[in-house]
Amino acid sequence: MILSKTTEYALRAIVYIAMQSRGGYNVGIKEIAKELELPGHFIGKILQDLVRKDVIASIKGPHGGFYMHRSADQISVLEVVRTIDGLGAFKKCGMGMKHCSDTHPCPLHNDIKTYRDHLLKIFKTKTIQDLVDGIDTGEFFITNIREEEAPDKQAV
Repeated sequence: MILSKTTEYALRAIVYIAMQSRGGYNVGIKEIAKELELPGHFIGKILQDLVRKDVIASIKGPHGGFYMHRSADQISVLEVVRTIDGLGAFKKCGMGMKHCSDTHPCPLHNDIKTYRDHLLKIFKTKTIQDLVDGIDTGEFFITNIREEEAPDKQAV
């Protein structure tokens, strides 16, 4: 996929933080790691980086944790992708050529460019709030289905 594991984790964590922040709740790393089944040390580094880059905020202390200091509808998926990975994946040649372009294309250039342009458009227009809204409706999920929550399997 086009997103790094770091960006995938960051998006899931930000959506979770946005959901919890609605009630004025600050979320700790341990809770995020447990609820989203992510490695705590790694997610801690990712979230601190997002704080330094002003995507989210944090506060220390007994009631501390991470929170949204900006509205979730003002943060696009692309902002998170750009902050973590940069936009190199949207320019890179699908066959690894150094000088692939519209004027000097590789055999996959046009197909991959169409895919990347479409994905870039989605990432630009989709906000963290859009992701939260999809979870609120029950249409989408950011946690894994646990065995006890899985639908019953019918015997054959």
